[in-house]
Amino acid sequence: MSNSAQIRAAIASIVNSVDGAGLFHDREKYSKTTSKLKEFYVTGAVIAGGFVRRVGRRKESPDAGHTFVVFSTWELHYFRSFQEDEDSEVGFDALLDAMDAAFDADQTLGGTVDTIVTDEQSGLRLLTSQPAMFAGFLVHYAKLRLISEHSESA
Repeated sequence: MSNSAQIRAAIASIVNSVDGAGLFHDREKYSKTTSKLKEFYVTGAVIAGGFVRRVGRRKESPDAGHTFVVFSTWELHYFRSFQEDEDSEVGFDALLDAMDAAFDADQTLGGTVDTIVTDEQSGLRLLTSQPAMFAGFLVHYAKLRLISEHSESA
């Protein structure tokens, strides 16, 4: 049986394995000060990172036995600084594609879930990609969705 903390850690581990992804956390990091907040998401001179949040969970009982199928919906929030001397948006898209490929390569999140391929979607789904302000800086921002499925005994 997987719990949400194990699944969160597996999601963060996969994102952190992507070259250039920065500092991705298994939960949202908060701080009252901008300088402390930047410590959570700045690597070198670049804001790059994010966090995962569980936004949905449903449990089904497909048979008369006492095994449930649990579907959890996760949102991944990702930020990256605009790069003035580069084609920043194209590079951001390439990084999101690399994240998607990393999840395609590990569809059980390191064995913590049965699958991330469900009837509803397969792998990561890009919900939004847009400019945003983060810690006083203009950044690229993406919100992605992932659905995991695992079994639990009653």
